[in-house]
Amino acid sequence: MCLIVKNQKGFKSGLFKNKLYSYDKTDPKNLKLPSFLDEIEDDVLFDIIPKMIDKYRLNEYQSKNREELDEEKDWNDLEILYLIKFYKNQWSFIIPNENEFFPRFIFTYNLAPLKVEIDKIVGRLHDKLNTDATTTQLEDMFTYSSLEVTYLLHYFAMMHPDYKEE
Repeated sequence: MCLIVKNQKGFKSGLFKNKLYSYDKTDPKNLKLPSFLDEIEDDVLFDIIPKMIDKYRLNEYQSKNREELDEEKDWNDLEILYLIKFYKNQWSFIIPNENEFFPRFIFTYNLAPLKVEIDKIVGRLHDKLNTDATTTQLEDMFTYSSLEVTYLLHYFAMMHPDYKEE
């Protein structure tokens, strides 16, 4: 004997309701930046990034270890957002004499673990970023460490097509 039921709706789980797509918080394309940063011209960003590299060089981070860099919060949130915009655009650069620029421990990272660290930064930004913040407010906030800047800069250098390990 067969039991036939008409117009019966299938079972819908409350767990999967409205979960038809995957949303990756670590994907920089999904990160909503403040409008002034989304609209920044490439030339302006190209002028800012070398200044940030010079700031990194002048702070002499190459002589510090991971723990010291993690304690230092001397990069404001606006500077981090400039770096993330650079990352979001999938740009890279070359740093000559990397051994004299970066701390030694960073050279133990290949792309995979470095990408994991970058994903943590982007995910944290995704959760905490106030897209209505002004440049002045962002300049006054120091929530990211020098270690995170080190990860970002080294990742940009490694992604350049002419990168060679020294």
